Amino acid sequence: MNTRTHRQRARTPASTIQRDVADLSTSALATIYGCCGIFDLCGDRDLMSLSFESSNPFLDWLGWERTDVCRIRKNFIAWVRDQHNGGVATAGYVGNPCADPNGVEYGTCDFTLEDFARLRRQGPVRDITKLSLRLCETQPRYRLDGTPITDDLEYDMRITTEVIMQDLKRMLINGNKTTAGQFDGLQRLVKTGYANADGVDCQLMDSIVVNWNSNDMDGGAGITWNGTAVAATFNFIDVLLAVYRRIRARIEMSPALSAQAMQPGDMVLVMPSAFIDCLLNAFTCWRVCPGVAFNESNLDSERARNYRDSLNGGMFGAGRIYLHGFEVPILPYDWGLINSATNFDAYLLTGQIGNVKLINGQYNDMAFAATKRAGRYNVTDGGRLLQYYQSDHTCEKIIEEMQPRLLMWAPWAQSRFQSISCATPLGPISPDPDSAFFSETSFSLANC
Repeated sequence: MNTRTHRQRARTPASTIQRDVADLSTSALATIYGCCGIFDLCGDRDLMSLSFESSNPFLDWLGWERTDVCRIRKNFIAWVRDQHNGGVATAGYVGNPCADPNGVEYGTCDFTLEDFARLRRQGPVRDITKLSLRLCETQPRYRLDGTPITDDLEYDMRITTEVIMQDLKRMLINGNKTTAGQFDGLQRLVKTGYANADGVDCQLMDSIVVNWNSNDMDGGAGITWNGTAVAATFNFIDVLLAVYRRIRARIEMSPALSAQAMQPGDMVLVMPSAFIDCLLNAFTCWRVCPGVAFNESNLDSERARNYRDSLNGGMFGAGRIYLHGFEVPILPYDWGLINSATNFDAYLLTGQIGNVKLINGQYNDMAFAATKRAGRYNVTDGGRLLQYYQSDHTCEKIIEEMQPRLLMWAPWAQSRFQSISCATPLGPISPDPDSAFFSETSFSLANC
């Protein structure tokens, strides 16, 4: 789900697409290449974007597959045990060779996923008679890869796609399917309180949710694990290791998963990039620093510095830690996880075990709609995006739609850490323009 692939898609020529008719008026939003170009493209300057949008490793790690199935339900046998009579376990042996044996019983849990989210955005209204005009004779019309850009409507398509991707990135964390048009994000999926179709609690499906209660890496009062108090004597690394041990123990108890070999990258620690140093410094002192665990002066020792440097890099270039000798790469994600300048959330996620996927994204394949209404709709990016146009005389705007959702078949193998405190010299930044930590604090539209 790499955003760069969206920028490299060429728009289907407008002449091949049937338009909807609507009452439109041209937008005052500046064009990029036409008569109202906002850049001075007649000189020898290069056009560069100040957008923070680029490829996103977290979206790529999740993996995305097309599907035409609206409702998915998976049933699990949660437990198998000996038959109980009056709440008392029965014996598995008989003394009489002619006696009838006692029986067995089992319970089930289920996971149901229904429908998709609907992300839809529209571009500004343009005068199609002006799309072929240029601001000046020497104006460049090339993308960064050297291929030509045909008109402003194509650029509007790319901007619209960019914003839809922003909607998706937010929804992956805080999406709520009870709101029409959304899917459940991690905040709703990594939780406790799972129940089966009859409404009976299914605790074996529950995730591990640790509320760190705004304490720093040293720990402190008020920390809970699925609502149960954690002693203030344990620091963050102690609890993180305990969460990892519990998840690995649950994997070993699963017949379908215990035979699979886990590789680095199957499990990741997702957290905002600005707070990664807090974790890596704490992990260093937890492993090799003498004396008080998180005394910053301990990092001055050569051994500590060398060990701290060894934690840099990793699969995603943001760092890594080792839990019981297993490498867990850090996957930076700055959407929906920054609570304040000194407070954040994090997730320890198990995306797959061997070749068994536990988390992945799905999208409704829009190719069917384009096939059934040939010429009216266009699809790009393997069916991820549906595009169509609305027109009123010579005014036209593009509309794009995506229908994604997030699947998590084993919520018990996932963990959320809420409200962790970490002070940094500069504080966090986010590529989300709706975040309080976006670098731009005032917004002025590029109007003609």
